[in-house]
Amino acid sequence: MSSASDIFCDNENGPNFLFHNRGDGTFVDAAASAGVDDPHQHGRGVALADFNRDGKVDIVYGNWNGPHRLYLQMSAHGKARFRDIASPKFSMPSPVRTVITADFDNDQELEIFFNNIAYRSSSANRLFRVIRREHGDPLIEELNPGDALEPEGRGTGGVVTDFDGDGMLDLILSHGESMAQPLSVFRGNQGFNNNWLRVVPRTRFGAFARGAKVVLYTKKSGAHLRIIDGGSGYLCEMEPVAHFGLGKDEASSVEVTWPDGKMVSRNVASGEMNSVLEIPYPRDEDTLQNPAPLECGQGFSQQENGHCMDTNECIQFPFVCPRDKPVCVNTYGSYRCRTNKRCSRGYEPNEDGTACVGTLGQSPGPRPTARFPRPQAAGPRAGGWLRALTPACPGCSCCCSGFCLSLRGPSGLNPCSLQSPTQFCPLTMTVIPPSSTMVWQLLMWTMMGTLRSSWRGTMAPTWF
Repeated sequence: MSSASDIFCDNENGPNFLFHNRGDGTFVDAAASAGVDDPHQHGRGVALADFNRDGKVDIVYGNWNGPHRLYLQMSAHGKARFRDIASPKFSMPSPVRTVITADFDNDQELEIFFNNIAYRSSSANRLFRVIRREHGDPLIEELNPGDALEPEGRGTGGVVTDFDGDGMLDLILSHGESMAQPLSVFRGNQGFNNNWLRVVPRTRFGAFARGAKVVLYTKKSGAHLRIIDGGSGYLCEMEPVAHFGLGKDEASSVEVTWPDGKMVSRNVASGEMNSVLEIPYPRDEDTLQNPAPLECGQGFSQQENGHCMDTNECIQFPFVCPRDKPVCVNTYGSYRCRTNKRCSRGYEPNEDGTACVGTLGQSPGPRPTARFPRPQAAGPRAGGWLRALTPACPGCSCCCSGFCLSLRGPSGLNPCSLQSPTQFCPLTMTVIPPSSTMVWQLLMWTMMGTLRSSWRGTMAPTWF
């Protein structure tokens, strides 16, 4: 996506919109080509966040009694692409009204809160943690929301803010519509000793800078991104503050980009940790001065324009990769090393260089959404874990040359109907040659292990 602000709208009756900003005052709907149109569902709450800390804005939204989505942005070369990584438990339908992303315990990992309305029967609110993994999709873990469960709550909206200024985000839920209920206010009870920072960008007139992008560079954990959005819930609006939970890490510098393209970068002193920073709109004379030296933190360095940018470790000398994995791949704030594997046209090596991955499978487009399947026992049965989806590479057998090992668990498996209805390929299409029956056993063991880890019960302690 470009630096200009785009607009995502999840719609209740009809496909979603992703309005791409052309930069000339016009927009074009790119939802279908980006794979986020979801035409047969009914979107309600939506939130924007960078869940895997790759510097790209991801999308999470709830569908009214339909599968909830968590789309990671895979955009490259100016083309918007998203991939749904929602786990089966996360996707489970509910009468959702508002979706909230926040770091309630200030441990650097974002939580997602689904506010539901019990309009026909009990429908408890739900809380998930999205755990970042290096060079892999985030893990999604369900948490116990404690008192905020509210199984009989007629939730119509929810927001987070820091009511008492202690750096811990508080949750407020509104109720009503079909039955009058009082407001609920909850305070988090985890992570009191973790570091935090709250950043408030302002416009040239001193108002809150809706639409601004805030990037916080840290000493150890890289860059953290927040969007000051204009409203992400049903009948409610989020606070115009970028809240960063940092765990035991510390901020080194902060960068704010306004919707008109103006940017400001400044260092964050140690004494400014655990406080609120006001960032004023830059004056014209500020941009003419020589940029002050910035402490960008690990994986980033200051460029001639005065701002922090990703450091390309792959061009450094001496080489950063060992002899057994000589190919260096630069990533946002880091790098990875892989073996020197060559692939045919239309393929590329996977992350560790052990297999070839079809490039067409990185963005398979929207999923069939007739009805989200209920959880069933493991096994290749219709309507269960292994869903009958269109192959990610129609017209070729890029994912069908052998058995495939899913990196995301059974929810990411596609039937390889071009070769055999009993072979299944994940969306990433990581190929494992079927040289022996041990490969099939490895696949089944991996699937069963993922099933067991994905369907464990909610975790203690409670969060509210």
